[in-house]
Amino acid sequence: MGKVNSSFVIENENLFRALFCGAMAILFCLLTLSLLTPSSILLFKVIFVLLSLYFSLSALAHAAYYTNELIEGTAEAIIKNENLSKLLYCAPLALLFVAVSINSVGASTNMIANVFFILLAMIFTLSTLAYAAFYTNDYHAINNGETV
Repeated sequence: MGKVNSSFVIENENLFRALFCGAMAILFCLLTLSLLTPSSILLFKVIFVLLSLYFSLSALAHAAYYTNELIEGTAEAIIKNENLSKLLYCAPLALLFVAVSINSVGASTNMIANVFFILLAMIFTLSTLAYAAFYTNDYHAINNGETV
């Protein structure tokens, strides 16, 4: 087997820590949810809840530090195109709210909640489509030699 060389390297320490702590927070949150049954040991419940909180807050703090560095101009963004960045932000939210709105309509929840979830799903879905179109326009403009 050969050695795999990747050109993708995370050079910013705050971004790396935010990504690592975010993954660990998701892991400990899932473990915490499985341990919150009445038959589990109280000490493990407390430990996993505290670890979930620690990694969640650490991920948020390091993401905020990285955002501050981006705004100040001391760090480079991994995704250079702003429309692609917004597309990658809106797409998971669109999927989430589409699933939630389908579930809320099927479960016959409150009408106000149904309208709210459907509106959020529509907003994020249309935003995702719009940013995908903007990114496509930017991509074709760059390939045709125009400046964006």
